[in-house]
Parts: sequence; structure tokens; C-alpha cells
Amino acid sequence: ETAANQPRRSLLPLWIMVAIFALPVIAAWFFYFNPEYLPSGRSNKGDLIDPPRPLAELKLQELDGQDYSPEGLEGNWTMVAVANGQCDAQCQSQVHDMQQVRLALAENRYRLERVLILEQPSADAEAKSIAEQYAGTQVLLAEGEQAKTLERLFAVQDGPIAGMRYLVDPFGNLMMRYSPEAPPKDMLHDLEKLFKASKNWIKG
Repeated sequence: ETAANQPRRSLLPLWIMVAIFALPVIAAWFFYFNPEYLPSGRSNKGDLIDPPRPLAELKLQELDGQDYSPEGLEGNWTMVAVANGQCDAQCQSQVHDMQQVRLALAENRYRLERVLILEQPSADAEAKSIAEQYAGTQVLLAEGEQAKTLERLFAVQDGPIAGMRYLVDPFGNLMMRYSPEAPPKDMLHDLEKLFKASKNWIKG
């Protein structure tokens, strides 16, 4: 029997297998960024920033005066708190909350970074004290033109950014924000959903 007379093998089973593995990931992200299609009570807790904003042009300073680039955050999810002038009681509470959220994520905590940005910092000694008190939280500074870029990238609907908390995705995009009054469980809720949705496409 010649090859021309042999039946051609169908590719349908292969495409079915591809669909089985790909559709859950696609569906997870579709419903996460389009919560209006989900039943009520299942949407994200934070405010989505749509479209997400790349932070590549944001230049900050480390406590030792060295330049810092957001490229250092890529590869992990990052919680960001912003304070103006100094880290007051509310700011310290937010930094503490981020620390607790990370611990509550159990094994996923290694996929999460924490950053505090002090806009126009008033005292270097205080910034260093905060960094020592909340070990693992990176304290960065934004002054002059850096602060103007920070305001432009982080402001949503011309609202203030001081006191807000933000979420940055592993690709360096600002994608969600939380008001000062939002409880830490809201951020934990969203992070758990994001980790579950992204575990098949991003390495932790």
C-alpha cells in the first residue's frame, strides 16, 4: 500500500490538548481584568489601573544615594506604599500591613517584594530607621524631577498618591491601587487570586 493511499492522521486530538491547557490561563486573566462578567462578590478588591502603566522611566534613589531603576522589581509582584515628606503613623501602619500580607501568602511570599517610596523625604535618618525596623522592605526616595515623574505615573484621576498602596506586576507595570482605608485583607485577597491565575505562566 502506497503512502498516498494511507489515511492522513488527524491533528484534532493535538488541538484539543492545546485548548485544554491554554484555556484555563486565558480565562483566568480575562475574568480577572473583566470582573463585570463575573457573578457579584467575586471581583477584585483594589482599583484596577487600566491600561497598566509601565514604570520603566521612573528613576528613584536608594538610601545610600545610588540610582535605582524599577527594572530591579521585574520578575516578582511588588507591593508599593507612598508617603510624602516622612513616614508618619499611617505610613508605618501600611508598611506593617504589607509585611503581614506577605507572611500570610505562605510559600508564595517569595514571589512578592515590598517597597516604600518617600516623596520629597524630610529626614534621611528616619528613612534608614524605617528600613531597619521593617527588614525586607526596600525604602526608596523620590526628589525633584523624580517626584514629578512619580506623581505623573502613580496619580489616578488627579487624586493624591501619598497614603496609597499599589501593586506592580512582574513585568514592571503599575496595575492596581488601594486607598489608605482599604484593609490589608483586600490586598491579600487580590494577590491570592493573581498568584493562582499566573502560576502557569510566570516563574515564582
